[in-house]
Amino acid sequence: MRKQSEIIAPLSIILSMLLVGLSISVAAADNAQNNYDQTNFVANKSSYKAQIVEKNFINAWGISNRPAGAGGHFWVTAKDISYEYVGDVQNSSDEKLRKLHTDELKYVKLPVGGKDNFATGTVFSDSEENFIITQEMNGKESVTAPAKFLFASDGGIVSAWTERKNADGTFDRPSEAISVIDESKDGSQFFGLAISANYDRLYVADFGEKPAIKVYDGKFKRMDTTFDMPFDDNKNGAFDVGEYAPFNIQLLKTPEGKNHVFVAYVKTQDCPDEEIKSGACKKGELFIGEEDTSKPGYGRLAEFDENGKLVAVWNDEGKLSAPWGVAFAPADFGALSNTLLVANFGDGTIAGYDAKTRKFVDFMRGKNGKPIAIDKVWGLLFGNGASLGDTNALYFAAGPKDESEGLLGSLRVAKTK
Repeated sequence: MRKQSEIIAPLSIILSMLLVGLSISVAAADNAQNNYDQTNFVANKSSYKAQIVEKNFINAWGISNRPAGAGGHFWVTAKDISYEYVGDVQNSSDEKLRKLHTDELKYVKLPVGGKDNFATGTVFSDSEENFIITQEMNGKESVTAPAKFLFASDGGIVSAWTERKNADGTFDRPSEAISVIDESKDGSQFFGLAISANYDRLYVADFGEKPAIKVYDGKFKRMDTTFDMPFDDNKNGAFDVGEYAPFNIQLLKTPEGKNHVFVAYVKTQDCPDEEIKSGACKKGELFIGEEDTSKPGYGRLAEFDENGKLVAVWNDEGKLSAPWGVAFAPADFGALSNTLLVANFGDGTIAGYDAKTRKFVDFMRGKNGKPIAIDKVWGLLFGNGASLGDTNALYFAAGPKDESEGLLGSLRVAKTK
């Protein structure tokens, strides 16, 4: 008869093996949950296998829409145009809404500053008294009304657009937006745009000659609101060469129901040798409008209240690379449910952060288990669940091939067989 210790030893080994096997199975299950499918809806080339090909759809950047029940469209900025789409609500009772499509409003021309400039961020406004503009209506009586959508450009311009609803339910809609803020002569480059929860203030991320967060009131007048500067290393009140400057700004409702302003920052660059030789800038000066993506981890994220007071600096853990779009995921979004998702323009990944601890959870991953990488990804937005996308579908805009091409698509939890 074997000794008791001889029997216990093999049993302990077997138990250990079972526990290891169980942990591997659990890990595999968790990994399977972090599995998302990408669908391409609109692109400028057929090679993207998108449902719609728009040859002028270049450098798709910002995305906005209306709340559920308010009708309207997805608004997607690309070069100097906003493209409008409806649908992609897969279980809609209205068959037309199950697929992304266009209707009578297809394009709105945007003033961006010049032929080399691009439209960037866009927001919806539901104000009844702020951001009032007057627009011509293509041969009909002009309309004076609050703007419905606003747009920023890297040419230092904010533009606005509105519409008129007729008694019969139809709409009069202009074919272009009008400039309402123009700081192009000041060297401004508006890379991001946000609107307050009460639709009475605009926030702009200026990534131009003098990087700043600027705030404007409901009459498009500059306010003296100042934001805290968590990355001002030398405490001089300016964004200097090598420091992190505002790249994008968005207002989000947190899981706790608070309306907070999220600012994505990128590392600024020193004027490179080739630009010095051309006379564009001098050594030691800021390389205007150019983010540094030369190394992983060159990105930061900070959260503020609507008056610019710092709430928190997120623990990015070196996972951000020129971050731009941000969005809170719903509770039915797979492994990254209830996280804050951050689009990395630098390397194309989308990082998920715990909404409570503000710590990194994981990257969004594809079927191969590797992080999804969408070349030059910009904007992120979840659908409204009514007529503009499903609430658990993440819509993205991107400017692949160094912003020379354009892509609009979605990411959904992969279906299990």
